Amino acid sequence: MAGLVKPKEMAQGIYQIQIPTPFSVGPVNVYLLEGDHLTLVDTGPLTEEAWEILNQGIRNIGYEVKDIRQVVLTHHHADHSGLLERVRQASGASTFAHFQAVPYVELNDEFMDFHARFFYELYHQCGVPKESLIIIDKFHRRTMSFTERSRIDECLKHGKTLPHLPDWQVLFTPGHSQSQISLYRSNDRVLIAGDHIIKNISSNALIEPPLDQSRNRPLTLVQYRTALEMCADMEIDIIFSGHGESITNHRKLILERLQKNWMRTDTLRSLLKDGAKTAYELTTLLFPHVYQKELSLTLSETLGHIDLLQILNQLEVKQRNGVLYYSL
Repeated sequence: MAGLVKPKEMAQGIYQIQIPTPFSVGPVNVYLLEGDHLTLVDTGPLTEEAWEILNQGIRNIGYEVKDIRQVVLTHHHADHSGLLERVRQASGASTFAHFQAVPYVELNDEFMDFHARFFYELYHQCGVPKESLIIIDKFHRRTMSFTERSRIDECLKHGKTLPHLPDWQVLFTPGHSQSQISLYRSNDRVLIAGDHIIKNISSNALIEPPLDQSRNRPLTLVQYRTALEMCADMEIDIIFSGHGESITNHRKLILERLQKNWMRTDTLRSLLKDGAKTAYELTTLLFPHVYQKELSLTLSETLGHIDLLQILNQLEVKQRNGVLYYSL
């Protein structure tokens, strides 16, 4: 079972513990960093199994949860942050994340209400049938089942070093999440990437609402591509991801991901040759076998490629009854 085997020392002072999750992505990798302050990077979801395995994994390395001095979140998604409050209560650890993780970690009521309204309006614009809008409530309930209200003590900024671990630099790598950060150690060219770069699957550039309600939604696929290009320019020998195996030869993988983005954009363009379509209609054509099960993921993917085409001025948009129709 994930996490019950002896955790691996992945590089000097870096240990990986695999934590099971109830999500389709499978186990999540969390990391224990040795140094002046024992640091846990991500926590796993709020389940009894995950809590037991996290404790056992840390014990197998030679510590207890109470020894953790600080927790760093790579991003706010429940499979990475759900156990934050339990760890904090058990250890008294300080907690760190990007500022955009704060309302999700705190489960800020005003923001969470806005979050739901944002998706109802967005999905209406996309032409999602009314009977499918139930997915918004289901997504909220499922996500909230695996996390609990906690707090962030200090927000991390791009280019700064981690408190008490000066060898580690914070990189802001948004796209998969607005709060996504990665951690880079230059002396041995190691990157802890969270869900920014995963070996066997392309990270979904998930649509999320802006923190400032007066602003437009972020262009998440554009963000994701930019953050990938930044990492491609860096000297990285190995990447430790939030899911799956470690990565070497990161530039080759990043190039493949960027090329596949354009291939899907070309596919979307070809689907519009026979007339205008909504984002939902395009999603059913791009992902005919999975869109009903994974509507939020697939619709995010479609909207990301629509964003790319709009930036290139290759789409026309017309609105009818609040629904957006795209054509070449």
